Amino acid sequence: MRTTAQHTTVAKTLRAVALRRRWQWRWQLLAVICGCVLSGCGGGAAPVSSQSTKDSDAVALSAAVAGPTEPWFRPLADLPIPRNFHVSDPTSFEMPGIMGSGCTLTDIDRDGRLDILLVPGDSRPEVAAGQAGLCCVLQQQPDGGWRDVSEQAGLRVPGFGMGCFTADIDNDGDADAVTTGSRGVLLFRNDTGHGHIRFVDVTAESGISDSRWATAAVLFDYDRDGWLDLFVTHYVDYFPGSICADGTGRRDYCGPQSFQGTTDLLARNLGSAGTAFRFRDTTISAGLARAQGKGLGVSASDFNGDGLMDIYVANDMEPNFLWIQNSEGQFTEEAVLRGCAVDLQGRPQASMGVSRADLNQDGALDLFLSHLRGETNTWYRQTSAGFFLDDTGRSGLGEPSRNQTGFGTVVSDFDLDGNVDVAVVNGRVMRAPLLQPQPAATHWQEYAESCQLYVGTGPGRFSPHTGDPLQQLVQVSRGLASGDIDNDGDLDLLVSGVSVPAMLYENVSERRGHWLMVSAVSSQRPGPAIGARITVCCGDRKLVAEVQHQTGYLSGSDPRVHFGVGNTQTIDWIEVLWPDGAAKAERFSGVHVDRAVELKQGTGQTLEGVGGQP
Repeated sequence: MRTTAQHTTVAKTLRAVALRRRWQWRWQLLAVICGCVLSGCGGGAAPVSSQSTKDSDAVALSAAVAGPTEPWFRPLADLPIPRNFHVSDPTSFEMPGIMGSGCTLTDIDRDGRLDILLVPGDSRPEVAAGQAGLCCVLQQQPDGGWRDVSEQAGLRVPGFGMGCFTADIDNDGDADAVTTGSRGVLLFRNDTGHGHIRFVDVTAESGISDSRWATAAVLFDYDRDGWLDLFVTHYVDYFPGSICADGTGRRDYCGPQSFQGTTDLLARNLGSAGTAFRFRDTTISAGLARAQGKGLGVSASDFNGDGLMDIYVANDMEPNFLWIQNSEGQFTEEAVLRGCAVDLQGRPQASMGVSRADLNQDGALDLFLSHLRGETNTWYRQTSAGFFLDDTGRSGLGEPSRNQTGFGTVVSDFDLDGNVDVAVVNGRVMRAPLLQPQPAATHWQEYAESCQLYVGTGPGRFSPHTGDPLQQLVQVSRGLASGDIDNDGDLDLLVSGVSVPAMLYENVSERRGHWLMVSAVSSQRPGPAIGARITVCCGDRKLVAEVQHQTGYLSGSDPRVHFGVGNTQTIDWIEVLWPDGAAKAERFSGVHVDRAVELKQGTGQTLEGVGGQP
């Protein structure tokens, strides 16, 4: 989370610094060795796309020039969020309070309109020790307005809430919920009906007992039995009341280096045995207890193309994990070998949010991670099936982020020109000079930062967007979720922060092309086929994305997959690689631009022998 927050005990600080220096050269050596293995130590890094080094230098120079100045996003009217819904006590300096909470966009009542879920965060002692806080649930109305249905929804989270993640756990067709927070994990069954949104706490009957500080969670079918399993990242073994100070001796928030990391949680859904909402902890038997980390972000996907779901964990100030699954349901941690554990210099970074997307449009899904001020956000380009290279330097995504602390991330085509763009929301975790000096600065202004937008100028190339209202938002931002709120074909954004109300931003960018929204429905279970890989072919271009609920930092986005297809008028075909382990894909034709389509497994042309990578 940060590098300068220290324990007041000088001896502990010196030991921590010495330990990090001792490990730093080891990771650097490992990175060099792995680089030699993968590239033969002969030709250096492979170029992005097919451009020459000379061309890439020219593009990198042009990327330093500011991008378009016309607004892309417009803040909408205030959402009906209760006052003091998210309050981090500025006098307590409790660590969960600075880490903040995410946000979620999902269709709770299946009416075709996205709704909003927000977890409460309140670190005031008189509140933190009392009754569980009520999640904020906003139901979108037919006229586009919002109705607060929090009381009837009944989602309550004890302690400081971190995230809320939705998916159909019991295969009844609606989105259930998993919440994470400083006091652990809770599961809720969606009992919405007859216009009334209602959730029921089923944690006790689920078999999951987890009171550790839980952060990111992802629901996915790792054993391919048609029921969604649960993976949860844990942060640090934190004890309330810990006292830390900054470099000047002033009280400040503790950093992750002050505490031990913990193991994450994998729980298998036993629904196939007729026990809805019953899970079994398989963390140890699956091999995931072999490593301890400080996880803040997670992405579940078939990373190496063998038809099995793997797990990527973004760790804070420690090497990231890439758990590769084998045919026996066992996971092996291979992030160092596969090039996505540390940066190009072999240094662990303070990883917060993670997005999986094809940034350079080569048909392979990459990783984009947000990081601490003083570091840069990182693009791990996929070079071959399941192997990555830190290619941030030539992308234009690095230097503009060096003075920001990134959390929530979204990678998508906001202006529909056929190139993906990047949004990152920021907020410090330790004091720094004010960005907006004022005579009487508040506590949180010392931690406030502006948000960032990056315009995709070509495959793997980005330049900063300037002058957008989203970038004028200076606060301690944390969560970022995307979805087509108004069903007009472009993606809108929801932003959450520390001790500030969540804000909704409507996409008002000039449309530079056409769009396509794809819903992929599995034959195994109702609802979105989480993990399905979708390829859209239009002319000589192939656009690739995956069906995912969880995204960025502690947030959940619209599971419909959105594509900007540029000026193309015709979709040649859409290919869906289903996540059921059969390694088969189906091809669908007759799809037109500027519309939402639903693709059902078993209704397309089956393509035999299709692997997990294009």
